[in-house]
Amino acid sequence: TIAVISMIRDAWGGSEELWYEMAKLALKNGHRVVHLAFENPQKHQKLKELEALGLIHLQRPGWVPANAGKKKLAYLGWNYARKKLKDPFKKLFSYQPDAVLYNGTCYSVASETTLLKHLAKRQNCAPKFFIIGHLNNQFIRGISDADASRILFAYKLCKQVFFVSKRNLETAQRQLCSNIGNASIIRNPVNLSSTEMIPFPEIKSTIQLALVGNLITAHKGQDILFQGLSQWEQKDWQLTVYGTGTDLPYLKTLSSYLKLNDQIHFAGQVNDIRTIWGKNHLLLMPSIMEGMPLAVVEAMLCGRICIVTDVGGNAEWISHGTNGFMAEAPTVKALLEALNTAWSKKEQWVAIAENAHNSAMKLYDPHAGATLLNRIIAE
Repeated sequence: TIAVISMIRDAWGGSEELWYEMAKLALKNGHRVVHLAFENPQKHQKLKELEALGLIHLQRPGWVPANAGKKKLAYLGWNYARKKLKDPFKKLFSYQPDAVLYNGTCYSVASETTLLKHLAKRQNCAPKFFIIGHLNNQFIRGISDADASRILFAYKLCKQVFFVSKRNLETAQRQLCSNIGNASIIRNPVNLSSTEMIPFPEIKSTIQLALVGNLITAHKGQDILFQGLSQWEQKDWQLTVYGTGTDLPYLKTLSSYLKLNDQIHFAGQVNDIRTIWGKNHLLLMPSIMEGMPLAVVEAMLCGRICIVTDVGGNAEWISHGTNGFMAEAPTVKALLEALNTAWSKKEQWVAIAENAHNSAMKLYDPHAGATLLNRIIAE
């Protein structure tokens, strides 16, 4: 039996793809998989797919409507009371899992005191424990010393602590002031029907740019990019924003304020990633913090040029000027420098796009779910 604990409050996210692929394979191979997630009124299609294969899905209190307003405190109080009255982890551990996989950020386990108590009290008979840390912020520590102590305690309980990039591991070791001897790097799966390179769109006078990802500016930095584009000396471009998120109204208002409405278009969520790259030349990824963004890997596999910031694992995939372009920091100045460098090499875009595809084919894991399952079983 494998237990999976998700920390996200949304119905789904890119961070769920790896455990989903692992669980799908485990269920097909006859393993029992139990999943604990925060309650959400929406159930994602991939969760339904796993339930059809036999997944046992448990929920824990935590949902607060986005429009709760003044009732937010009441929701939080009600959720807290329900957790105290009925421990959701007790139900999870009643299935006597052989392995427990916690899927979150590099540091979110600091808030999982009940989980850590369950693991600690089992001592020698505890299930194998694993953490996947998908994200941290290399510029801001964002945790207290007490948090750091709990995180290190959790890491020491683990057979393996998985990070999705070397940069995330290095950042964690600096911010926790400790080596993480049981750490290793693991790849996320890609959401593509094929990894064949898509022919590069004809380079006409107007360049088609794309932003792909959650619209959360504190994470993805889209507002900084908008400001940079408003100052860019090149004007012959169109930007399509793909994705949804809490900052969609802000970004629409900002686009209007910067007088970019004629050039920035919001397309919502698109499930078939390859359709995006059939008509766009470049991916822009102005992130403030990252793990290893799937949108970058998928764009490279499709044969598209990425302009990214030097955060998370981006530098492990992109060599500036060879298979993409790198802004030194998530600032307007650095993004403009990267945009101008890319524009100056427009005659080389087809070759750079081919380099992006070839390098991504060497780096990505086509069997990421199987890799994770095998590593859990092997420990």
